[in-house]
Amino acid sequence: MTRSLPPFWPAVAHRCGMIFFGTLVFFLTLGIVGMSATLFLAILGVLMAPANQDSPYQHVSGKETSRNRILTIDIVGPILGSPQTEEDTLFSSIVGVTYGYQVQQQLEAAAEDESVKAILLNIATPGGTIFGSQAIADGINAYRKATQRPVYAFVEGISASGGVWAMVAADKIYADHGSLIGSIGIIGPSVLFYDRPTSLDSGLFQGGVTANAIEERTLSAGRGKDFGNPFRRLTPAEIQVFQAGLEQEYSTFVSHVAKARGIDPSVIRNQMGAMVFSNAQAQQYRLIDGTLSRPQVITALARAAQIDDNYAVVRLRRDRTPLINQLFGVHLPRPSQQEQHLWQQQQLCALSQQRALAYYGQLASLCRP
Repeated sequence: MTRSLPPFWPAVAHRCGMIFFGTLVFFLTLGIVGMSATLFLAILGVLMAPANQDSPYQHVSGKETSRNRILTIDIVGPILGSPQTEEDTLFSSIVGVTYGYQVQQQLEAAAEDESVKAILLNIATPGGTIFGSQAIADGINAYRKATQRPVYAFVEGISASGGVWAMVAADKIYADHGSLIGSIGIIGPSVLFYDRPTSLDSGLFQGGVTANAIEERTLSAGRGKDFGNPFRRLTPAEIQVFQAGLEQEYSTFVSHVAKARGIDPSVIRNQMGAMVFSNAQAQQYRLIDGTLSRPQVITALARAAQIDDNYAVVRLRRDRTPLINQLFGVHLPRPSQQEQHLWQQQQLCALSQQRALAYYGQLASLCRP
């Protein structure tokens, strides 16, 4: 009796199907095992990590195991108030902007930590908003009152205008060699006036307009609402009102510095003005207590805190990357130097058109197209 053989193509299809599904199951199993192993190792790494990984502080120098901490807080770049958007929060530490209310919160948290024996304010700023600078000064005063622990300010390069406003609340102020300190003054917006213009350039993409005459009309309600309209002159009343506001803020600035540093207000007004000074000049005017290097300032601060050489210099930990980002390698790209400058420029330009600032430099140049 002859046996009938199975049809050829159905058998081949069956065999191919078995191979395909077997391979698929194999790779799926391999992927699941791989991901499980990766997740297991990541969790194990977190569990087995040293205890200091959970600390909010990152070691900078000194004895890493010491529980006597000197906390360094940076006041770098323009001083603003508080971040208004998620983008502001995201880029503040990357592009070099200081938010005064964030510094105030950091000082409040440090006051609750018994291991923080002293604060070192690392300053490199041309100034910024009045309220942001005042927030830092308030934070320093509150910290000193609550803890009786020393706060030293260290100028690396420049502390001008709002930087001075903030730093004078510290117990001692030292500057690194070749720094600039000062600019005790208030600057308001620069107002343009076009006297009978005959053309306007609206930018690269829109082209220009040329005519025998240009008529511009701004619709507004309320006297002085269109303050700064470049097609009309400021009225004497408008100038008087705005100048009075600047003088009021300037008087507050002068009184603040004079009281904190023991300087006669008349010396600030009549001799110092809003100039910036070298180290020797700034020390002569009592804006700083001397010229020291960073290691020398830390040594002096440790001595004032009575912790001698048993201390650890720390800063707030910046890399608090979520676990999911660590697992899959998600990292935010660092903006270029040009992008950083543009972001700072946009922030300051917007501020300069809205309010008076304690800032050193020509803000009007930032807002030109």
